[in-house]
Amino acid sequence: MREPFRAFLVIAALGAAGFSSRAEAQEREFRNLYQRLLDAFRTKDTATLARLWTEGYLFTDGATGRLSTKPERLQIVAELEARIDTLTLDSMTVRVDRDLAVGSALVREVATEHGTRSRQQIRATVVFVRSPRQGWRIAATHTSVPRSEAPSSADAAALADSVRAFMGAVAREVTRDGPAAWRRQFADDAAFFMAAEGRLVFPSAEAASRGIDELARSITHIELRWGERVQVDPLRPGLAAVAAPYTEVRVDTAGRRVDESGFFTGLAEHRTEGWRLRNAHWSVVRPPPAVR
Repeated sequence: MREPFRAFLVIAALGAAGFSSRAEAQEREFRNLYQRLLDAFRTKDTATLARLWTEGYLFTDGATGRLSTKPERLQIVAELEARIDTLTLDSMTVRVDRDLAVGSALVREVATEHGTRSRQQIRATVVFVRSPRQGWRIAATHTSVPRSEAPSSADAAALADSVRAFMGAVAREVTRDGPAAWRRQFADDAAFFMAAEGRLVFPSAEAASRGIDELARSITHIELRWGERVQVDPLRPGLAAVAAPYTEVRVDTAGRRVDESGFFTGLAEHRTEGWRLRNAHWSVVRPPPAVR
């Protein structure tokens, strides 16, 4: 009985080794596919991204809960302001069930925006589907950024510099392009709101969009400048409170000029498309009352 039993063990061991080898080869296939996607994202190669994503592709930003379709995601990549220096796939675990697979990937991103370099780790859950003609493609992605209690002093300093550079770009673009530039600076989701002078002016991004349309029709010239010191309080990676004195000059279609000064506070959040203001508040300095 020993010889047949030994033969059985050898066959079982060979079978297990063959299964392990196939599983490793399959995981390498998914890693290579996802690295191709990361490389295309880094270089803004939307043609390759369009091939790797299915037609019904969905992307969920875990930081905001925002859902994007394939056309929306391709537009975001094409218009991305930050330069992605590196996107490195550190690890990926995949589970396969016939023509469906789910992967969990850990990615390191190094990006430069407004001259400031930032680093972050991204956890991505990826859904792969296989078709006879096109093989494996990506049907959905959900990303999240692991949060720490507080950034280190070096990371906090780099984050503050990045937010100040963003705020500088805000003032330049609003001055150059008028009120329409705010569309690129406000967060475009339900988290956004804006208050001024004790009133909730825009309760949502949708309300802000309508307000920006009205301002663009009525204002012909605008100059926005921050004071000498823009204060930044890093709260966690990718999130910071910002505050600054400001001056603004506005000229409407009738030629009327308004000179305004005050103080601005807001919450800046770093998203896939770069820094955005998650909320904003403006306090205007009023002239002193006339002496009677």
